[in-house]
Amino acid sequence: MERRLDISGYILAGGKSSRMGTDKALLMIQHEPLLKRMVSLIEPFCQSVKISGESSGYNDFNVEMIPDLFLDCGPISGLYSSLCHSSSDWNLLVSVDVPFVNDELFRCLILNIGGFDCIIPEHTGGIEPLVGLYHKRALPVLKEMISRGDYKLMNLLRKLNTRFVDCNSLTQKYPRLFMNINRIEDYQSI
Repeated sequence: MERRLDISGYILAGGKSSRMGTDKALLMIQHEPLLKRMVSLIEPFCQSVKISGESSGYNDFNVEMIPDLFLDCGPISGLYSSLCHSSSDWNLLVSVDVPFVNDELFRCLILNIGGFDCIIPEHTGGIEPLVGLYHKRALPVLKEMISRGDYKLMNLLRKLNTRFVDCNSLTQKYPRLFMNINRIEDYQSI
């Protein structure tokens, strides 16, 4: 895909990885750190790619890091901070711990760009708010939720004009598409 679309990419890597016990972004997947893999995956779709989160361990990747503007709020702060930083209306946000997302999924989401606030994959296994496209017009709702202490992304999706994209055909084709690495057992199963 050519880089003509005005989409900025952000990899959500600011989590504490408390269940994993080590920084998930630096885990090796197919002979490269997970963070590097994610940068390579979204780069073809984005004018720029940044890391949402800060760690001295990320310095070697030569990718700009965006610090969370609100601490201890979970992924909603990374989403808010990324959209505040972005110069693009549309932004592809992907959590660092879903190593099997692919270009077919990103194309599917991008094809749905329209008059929505966000474009989110859904399948029989659930809804994936940490792999999606978010428009900057979501910022006021994000800020209001954070100020009220409501950090649940599912609540955010209910407040926004969300386009849910049926990804069941993709999950049938790629059963591990949305596999999330949270615990050491998840990582060892790869």
